[in-house]
Amino acid sequence: MIYTLPAIFATIGAILSFVFFRKKEREISILVSILSLIVSIFSLFKPNYFTNYFYVDNLSKIFLLMISIVYLGVVLFSIEYISSMKERFIKVYQYFTLLNLFVAVMFFSVILNNFGLIWVCIEATTFTSALLVAVENDFAALEAAWRYIIIVSVGLVISLIATLFLYSSAKTLLIDELLIQKAPGSLFLLGGILLIVGYGTKGGIFPMNTWLADAHGKAPAPISAIFSAILLPVSLYPIIRLFEIYNNVLLSEFAFVLGFLSVATASIMSLNQKLYKRLFAYSSIENMGLALIGISLGSYALFGAIILIFTHALAKSGVFMLTGNIFHNFKSKKIEDISGLIKTMPKTGLFLFLGTLAVTGAPPFATFFAELLILAKTINLYGWLVGMTLFFFVGCGFLFINYKVINMVFSSKSKPLVKESLFTLIPIIYISLSAIIIIAVPVFYKLLDGVIK
Repeated sequence: MIYTLPAIFATIGAILSFVFFRKKEREISILVSILSLIVSIFSLFKPNYFTNYFYVDNLSKIFLLMISIVYLGVVLFSIEYISSMKERFIKVYQYFTLLNLFVAVMFFSVILNNFGLIWVCIEATTFTSALLVAVENDFAALEAAWRYIIIVSVGLVISLIATLFLYSSAKTLLIDELLIQKAPGSLFLLGGILLIVGYGTKGGIFPMNTWLADAHGKAPAPISAIFSAILLPVSLYPIIRLFEIYNNVLLSEFAFVLGFLSVATASIMSLNQKLYKRLFAYSSIENMGLALIGISLGSYALFGAIILIFTHALAKSGVFMLTGNIFHNFKSKKIEDISGLIKTMPKTGLFLFLGTLAVTGAPPFATFFAELLILAKTINLYGWLVGMTLFFFVGCGFLFINYKVINMVFSSKSKPLVKESLFTLIPIIYISLSAIIIIAVPVFYKLLDGVIK
């Protein structure tokens, strides 16, 4: 079956890297990531597929494509980045083995027809990625990895309890069967609330978002890229399916409040950040909060949330890769230590600025269009006061983050010009792709016509 091939390729890549070809793990990972991308693109033109085990519609296909695009970029960027690290907590072949497994379970997460199996896959992302957070092999990185494991495991225990409640209420966990059931009971509502909290923990949603800034701040740049770009959205995927099944007012309001608080918290916290990777981590929290708001509101706001998630994946993966270039040359993660990037590292500086505009929702990036849809639906349902308050926090986040990045890029103090790696081309391509997503919005709308109600 074509839809399982990306996950199978990534799994084969992990096995080959760990068992048979430990000296060729880079080449194997490149091959399987390219094959996964090719199959994901081809799957867009194939019919939807529904069985007792798999539920693949156009939303699943979009998630498959998003994961495979970022997967290839992260593998390519990791080749030089992991080799340049002097003291690694794990060996290179172990790094690529875990990276391939991590992506494989995310591929499976978005094509399965069973909430229980989805839970297993998203739980598996924790133990396949925890060691990747600690690759730098210092106390702070190990502590961040430990906090990541503890907090997201608590969240996933909550989502497991939620899954049990869903089954107790509906007597099934199959998405296609849940879609045709009428009027689930109050136990289903309780399960839905817990499911939002549980998966929201992994997605960086308030109030269990504290692990995210620590993990992003200490993880290697390519791992931060894959966390922010696809792990967070994949964690929100079951919530999208939940609202597709059960569009309850109380459930929608609960998700809206958590999304709103995530945006507000991230916006306020971004003002005080001293480390540029933590700054972009709070930007991810803000974007996932906006996405959850769009999911809760449904209709064209849900469409905006999916556009936001896809564009954010491309732009934020590129931005985090560029932070790896900055750290490699400046040997510092502090914002105050970085200046004159446009003169010292012209390509990195320019595209860091453009990528930041993309992830904070500046026009003409598709994130701006997506945020407009979400804000418009917020005003439509909750009134101007709530809508303008949300706009205020989004605007504050935009100003705080871009102000710091502009100082890093365009300040007068600078070091001598350095030769930028050929691998800088990878984040440049991804940020450029995020700029042209706006052209593909009609295609996304046509693909999602059956999902958006």
